[in-house]
Amino acid sequence: MSGTDGGAVPRNVGVRRYSDGSWHMVDDVLSREVPVSVRVDGGERHMLWAWPENLHDLAAGHALLDMGLCGAAVKVQQVEEFSFLVSASGEQRCPADADAGTLDAQSLMTCMGDFMGAAGLWDGTGCFHRAGVLDAASRTVLHRAEDIGRHNCIDRLAGWAARKNVCPSGLVMLVSARVTASLCAKAMRAGFRFIVSRSAVTTASVDMAASAGVTLVGFARDRERRFTVFTDAAARVLD
Repeated sequence: MSGTDGGAVPRNVGVRRYSDGSWHMVDDVLSREVPVSVRVDGGERHMLWAWPENLHDLAAGHALLDMGLCGAAVKVQQVEEFSFLVSASGEQRCPADADAGTLDAQSLMTCMGDFMGAAGLWDGTGCFHRAGVLDAASRTVLHRAEDIGRHNCIDRLAGWAARKNVCPSGLVMLVSARVTASLCAKAMRAGFRFIVSRSAVTTASVDMAASAGVTLVGFARDRERRFTVFTDAAARVLD
């Protein structure tokens, strides 16, 4: 797979662990993390720390959301193993803005439970966040991205959406991480208008979402049978 480190597998290491009142020599599993260079043609360069897999989407999404290429069609060139050059190649032909649709309470919890319960890189390492895009009409997760950094997950979703010519405003964004102002702003730059998190939100993210008409749901936990709607002026979450 292009943009993928052939060694992108967790590493087993021997460690000394203290538990239950005594010391043990055990094998533990560590996630790989590498520095990734993303440079915009004729412009700046950013260094990211990331899981070394599917890096083309990461580079494209980061350039779109954080390096001034928002709204552009982009071309990604892999210069070295972990170095990417991103250039604008016209205007992104995203389909006309569509609303993300609606979810009733049971569907929201079930979809989030399936999303969080699916096997992934977290298993065995405890190190990864995940974000995904849900089609509300079919209750189907169309794509999932995982990385050590939560902002990287949003970059990866944006890169995927650009590559597939998918408009994020017509999808629900699911995320494992807390939604801070910076994460909310990045998700909104990507085009998402319906955000569901397993974790907490902040005053700043709620204010930001409310002012933009974005639906923001937190603490969506299927096992606990609960979620909290913080903003929903568009009435996307049904009773």
